[in-house]
Amino acid sequence: MRYKTTRKPSQNKTRVVAGQARRRSMTRPYPRTLAAFVLVMSLALPSEALNLGEQKPIQSPATPLDLQITQVKALPVLNDRITTDVEIKWTIQVPRLTTIDEIAVLLEVRYSDGSKGAARSQQLKPSARAAILSLATHPRQNSTAILKDFKAAVKLGFRVASSLAVVQQIAPSQSDSARPSPGSASGGQPEVLITTAKLGTQGCLAGTQCVDVKWTASAPRTIAITEFTITVEARHKDATQTTDSRTVGGQDRQVRLQAGPANLEVNSMKVTVLVSFSLLDAKTAGKDGVF
Repeated sequence: MRYKTTRKPSQNKTRVVAGQARRRSMTRPYPRTLAAFVLVMSLALPSEALNLGEQKPIQSPATPLDLQITQVKALPVLNDRITTDVEIKWTIQVPRLTTIDEIAVLLEVRYSDGSKGAARSQQLKPSARAAILSLATHPRQNSTAILKDFKAAVKLGFRVASSLAVVQQIAPSQSDSARPSPGSASGGQPEVLITTAKLGTQGCLAGTQCVDVKWTASAPRTIAITEFTITVEARHKDATQTTDSRTVGGQDRQVRLQAGPANLEVNSMKVTVLVSFSLLDAKTAGKDGVF
């Protein structure tokens, strides 16, 4: 008895497509040549070249803060008061991620006889949008001179929240002294370097292995570092992965994280240092006019 084997139309189509692909590959040798060239070059690269760090800004303000003085007005003097109140109003457009810390107002005036006076109000609440300053109605030397013109200024101190992530791939053989990842030389962000990601079992929980991560961080006076979030992704020989993360204060430079069971060999580790910081800045708006 003979057995017949039937082929479905889809199988015949597959054979035709495969045959066409073989013919195309025989007439076009370039992809194979390019692939061979890439393979040779990758083998020629030193192992340290695969251990480059990467630094990425995470957050940045979309629009700048806008400050405008809308009014400088001398209020009516009642009952021959020796002082005159001047009301100053302003508007502020506060972008996302921006926080106002303090507001200060300065008013300089000139009287009709040429003499000058000044008043200021400092440490106003961040929510303030108006201030009243008192000035002498007449200068001390001339009781007939009156307020003539002014120069007003409103100054804001504010901070903009931002984040920066430093990522580094580390082989277990290099974990005792991780090659520092490149930092930023810009004045607009801190410089963060991962210096060590040491894998071991000493001091870890029973039956586990852990990673001691160390880093350095520096920033100019216009930047305040608030906190670090450290994450380690350990890839094991059996294709599983262990991830651990911890957030520490802005003064810390070391943390210990878990890397899975002690009996699972770690093939590679990905270490991420996310630094949260604030950019400290100030803005001043001015207005000149006549009373």
